[in-house]
Amino acid sequence: MIHTNNIKNSVGVDVGSKEFLTTNTGETVSVPNFYRKAQSNLARKQRKTDRKEIGSNNWKKAQNRIARLHQHIARQREDFHYKNAHKLVKEYDLIAVENLNIKGLARNSKLSKSIYDVAWGAFIDKLNAVAVKRGVHVVKVNPHNTSQNCSNCGHKVPKTLSVRTHSCPKCKTVLDRDENAAKNILNRALNEVGIILSACGGVRRWSAYEARNF
Repeated sequence: MIHTNNIKNSVGVDVGSKEFLTTNTGETVSVPNFYRKAQSNLARKQRKTDRKEIGSNNWKKAQNRIARLHQHIARQREDFHYKNAHKLVKEYDLIAVENLNIKGLARNSKLSKSIYDVAWGAFIDKLNAVAVKRGVHVVKVNPHNTSQNCSNCGHKVPKTLSVRTHSCPKCKTVLDRDENAAKNILNRALNEVGIILSACGGVRRWSAYEARNF
């Protein structure tokens, strides 16, 4: 149960392959591309390994070099995840994210390498762990149409992944598609726990009238 009186600052977070994360205020964190940056080095080491006799000492040494590089990439990614998790937890009382089906998304061949590199699932797990220790709430919401629906009026604005700007023909709202998604994510989380944004950007609890008429 979330005690809404303790929530003063909240944030919606949209994770992606274009930007690692985007918040509802438009703040972004770039994708570090640890794996992609190391790909040529990995390929070179693998070619050297392939030229060696399988099972020989030189082959084993070459395999160890590849394993160490993979370990280095994993440690870089882990440090990056924790750094961003701690930053969010330090600044906010409630953090809203999508309840993503990572395995399902990874089946998309166009996204699988990007998903492996950014490791959204691992980041959310770390965010949860850090948040629990600090008494911060992480709320996972249904991701359906967070990128398609207008965060201002709710009108559905269909767009492909290549379309990076949300432009609503109904209310004329124009903003980055990921920021629009983050706003929707936050709104869904706040609705779930009975809170709405105040005019000054803070949060307040639903009134009885608002709860009945939502």
